[in-house]
Amino acid sequence: MDDKKKYDSQLKHLRSKYVRFSLDFRPDELEEFKQICKDIGTTPTTEIKKFVRTFCEENKIHN
Repeated sequence: MDDKKKYDSQLKHLRSKYVRFSLDFRPDELEEFKQICKDIGTTPTTEIKKFVRTFCEENKIHN
């Protein structure tokens, strides 16, 4: 399978299972966040996803 077909297949899967959520940051804040993530061996995406999962768990309203 050539790289373009492989990428197209992956993109199709991502778009069918995930949605995009854009955020705006001040440039200095984003650069600091990215650098801290790099320094501790993680990525900004990983940390934002962990925050969302934790936030949702901690704030669920149980019926």
